[in-house]
Amino acid sequence: MTDAMFGSENEHWVCPNDRQLALRAKLHTGWSIHTFQSERQRKAQTLEKRELDLIMSVIHRAEQLEIIEEHRIGRLVERLENMRRSAVGNGLSQCLLCGEVFGLLSSPSVLCLDCCMKVCTKCGIETAGSHKRAQWLCKICSERREGSGSS
Repeated sequence: MTDAMFGSENEHWVCPNDRQLALRAKLHTGWSIHTFQSERQRKAQTLEKRELDLIMSVIHRAEQLEIIEEHRIGRLVERLENMRRSAVGNGLSQCLLCGEVFGLLSSPSVLCLDCCMKVCTKCGIETAGSHKRAQWLCKICSERREGSGSS
């Protein structure tokens, strides 16, 4: 197996072959270019306490944001499940959510863009779409979209 060479003319790095790596493993000499650095070189590469504190504060802040986001999503899922359980209509002749019967004298019905069920305008949310006419979502589909992050 040929060795690959990288670097400038003054400093060559040779990719060790499998045999050399196996020998280095048996001798516990390592395979990294950092293995043979002096202690002073290693200390020069370590982070200062201020840098470590800054990194740890960023990690801590990210963990806190992740916990907050998990709680927010949990509340959305719970609210969605409560809406699904409390839906009383059939989505055809009645509003899917509140059960109001559709007819000539009652409130108008709109068709949910996602689930294709009918809801009254109180239980629907008008969305801004690229189409010229209004597009509606029932509150269940609207909450589902918000929880999944799609639009």
